[in-house]
Amino acid sequence: MNDQAKKVLSDAMELSESERENLAELLLTSVPRLSKREQAEIEKAWADEAVARAEALERGDLTAQDGVSAIAELRTELRTVRSK
Repeated sequence: MNDQAKKVLSDAMELSESERENLAELLLTSVPRLSKREQAEIEKAWADEAVARAEALERGDLTAQDGVSAIAELRTELRTVRSK
């Protein structure tokens, strides 16, 4: 979150509960939503990808990594990206 967003959030938190609720609704409606068809296409693509990866694992074309190692690797990559 950049400094401007942090300031906006700080200011918003000083509003009453009903004002924050109204603001949250306005912000949510400002974000484009996917149609049901688009959402279904995305879910199908992820399901297809999961099946393809499982099949690749079974064939030996892909290796798995334990969760702890995978998360550590992702955190390292994220730190690298953030420092650029």
